[in-house]
Amino acid sequence: MSKKVLSRAARRLAGPMALGALAAAASAAHAQEAGPENAPPEREITNVTGDLYRFRQIRHIGMFLVTPDGIIVVDPTNSELAGWLKVQLDERFGLPVRYVIYSHSHNDHASGGEVFADTATFIGHENMRKNLQRPPEDAPLLPREQLWDTNGDGLIQENETEIGMYSNNFARRDLDANGGLNRAEIWAARFAGNQVPPDITYTNRATVRLGGKTVELHYTGPNHSDDMTVVLFPDERTIYTVDFLTPNRPPRTQLDGGFLPEWVDSLRRVEALDFDIISPGHESPGTKAHVTEQRQYLEELVAAVEAGIAAGRTRQELVDTVLMEDYDHLIEYDYSRAGNVAGAYEILISNP
Repeated sequence: MSKKVLSRAARRLAGPMALGALAAAASAAHAQEAGPENAPPEREITNVTGDLYRFRQIRHIGMFLVTPDGIIVVDPTNSELAGWLKVQLDERFGLPVRYVIYSHSHNDHASGGEVFADTATFIGHENMRKNLQRPPEDAPLLPREQLWDTNGDGLIQENETEIGMYSNNFARRDLDANGGLNRAEIWAARFAGNQVPPDITYTNRATVRLGGKTVELHYTGPNHSDDMTVVLFPDERTIYTVDFLTPNRPPRTQLDGGFLPEWVDSLRRVEALDFDIISPGHESPGTKAHVTEQRQYLEELVAAVEAGIAAGRTRQELVDTVLMEDYDHLIEYDYSRAGNVAGAYEILISNP
């Protein structure tokens, strides 16, 4: 090893952390709830294994892999965090970011890439380019959104059915201030941000090689989105997953934008990959056993809701009776269980 590489290695973080230590570092929001004196820093970098690291801002987590020829970043997250990360990478490793890999196109994970645009090539699933195109103002609502449009005017008013994330800061999302959200405004709540479109796209599988290291990109089908990439670091036996698979936590709230029953099939494909560690975009790391638990949870949820729909039960009846009690140990079970049932009902009934 050259003296230059040795000096860079000396500036790296301390050796690999145990999985339990990683878990403690990733649970920032939960520690903050216990009191500011126990809260971890707002941002931090932790080592997973070898040259693979996680970087975190509150509950959003990305990854990077260091090689002798440069760095591969996964999910720059937002401009503020990406700017901080660039400074950290320059100070610790003195290497440029050569690739930015996107897990998917949602703006809370894929923004901020412009920070690395001078040196990096951007990679994502082929559906990202379509998803990053703003719909026309007169585009029809999607089938699930049409369920919310109770007065049939083609817009979603604030007083209409629960609309998850779009009900927050409604006036700010109503860009034309006409009292209702159209398809383009709903799109903007999820996609409008500082996303640099991918330079390179792939369909089912791709491999990135840099400095003697390999990263695999796997498309396992529609789940939380239709452009989701599972990033596999084969030498580190680690996968990075975002939103559709979070160890020890059900999907959040109403499964907004999700695909059922395809989501279950996507998790089955993840189970077939060769890895030991899940490093998720939120919360704490886990193992392959957590993939199976997530798949079983969604499998049982879909089966129960499908049976309820076939029996003519209403959305609220299913929310009141599909309790998923075998999974009440999961993080945010009380927060997300009802939303999961309601979301599954809406997805399945609007896409028969």
